[in-house]
Amino acid sequence: MNHLNGTNNDNRNIKQESARISRGNVLDIATLDARNYDALVIPGGFGVAKNLSDFASKQEQMEVDKDVAKVLKDFYDHKKVIGLTCIAPILAAKVL
Repeated sequence: MNHLNGTNNDNRNIKQESARISRGNVLDIATLDARNYDALVIPGGFGVAKNLSDFASKQEQMEVDKDVAKVLKDFYDHKKVIGLTCIAPILAAKVL
């Protein structure tokens, strides 16, 4: 979503946008290894429903992004802390 004019822009890349916002080095979630971290925190918001899953369009029939699902399972299997806010708990409800 282009928040300046309210139009959708499906050509934007979530990794590029994350790097732009954080002004830092952003790693691909597919490379994340739970053994190297103490916790996983996923903030809520529409991005969870549109980018990390397809909940925004499919509701109960949603699917979670395969890399996000793998990370959630990995943290859960390693008994690591998982923090989810707002709409993000739907990811764990679907995956776990």
